[in-house]
Amino acid sequence: MLLPTACAAGNYAIGYGFDQLQLGRADVMIVGGADAMSRIAFTGFNRLFAMAPDKCQPFDKNRKGMMVGEGAGMLILEALESALKRKAPIYAEILGYGMSCDAHHMTIPEVRGVARVMKSALGSTGVKPEEVDYLNAHGTGTVPNDKTESAAIWQVFGDYTPSLAVSSIKSMTAHTMGAASALEAIATVLAVKNDLIPPTINFETKDPECDIDCVPNTARKKKVHIALSNSFAFGGNNSTLILKKITLNGYKN
Repeated sequence: MLLPTACAAGNYAIGYGFDQLQLGRADVMIVGGADAMSRIAFTGFNRLFAMAPDKCQPFDKNRKGMMVGEGAGMLILEALESALKRKAPIYAEILGYGMSCDAHHMTIPEVRGVARVMKSALGSTGVKPEEVDYLNAHGTGTVPNDKTESAAIWQVFGDYTPSLAVSSIKSMTAHTMGAASALEAIATVLAVKNDLIPPTINFETKDPECDIDCVPNTARKKKVHIALSNSFAFGGNNSTLILKKITLNGYKN
């Protein structure tokens, strides 16, 4: 099945696969996203004046835009009983996800829509904001996106926000479009498994309008029990995935 929801496609695919497992329609699902570099994407974002001249600097005061990348990311989702039966390595548990479509603007995200998808994900899983250890941000490096996402994080997490580690791997991978949220889900899974948070590189100057802990420049060792991964697409197609460290008595990965 193809889910053509642009930058959020990977998270949509993961959510769909998760539902199939939950409904008992499958024991294993292979999900993810892929996108190749194209002249259309490169030219299109240039026409939108959204491209940085040399580097992507999410949440930096002097950020100048995104970079276009390419890639692919795939995950194997499996029912717990099936994974244990075949003694598969288990990296993390999917608690659930949230989706929203605010249809605010074709290219510019909206604070309420972004906050709504995070609240939806948290509400569907019963996770409290203060229980989240890490948030993998959409973090494109454009002025509107980073400002909007930061404001939405404050709206959802409130006074806990300064204690929440937030980073954008697009500073390293660039924006891989349809592959982005799949790659970011993998990065989030590894952060949960290894208790190591990836950094936001190229960070130089703090932006008062992005008042978050963006894990600047250097990866951080931190216990990560629960993590969120955000992804926002054109037209306000937003998605948030929630992952949890696997804790089974007697289980060793």
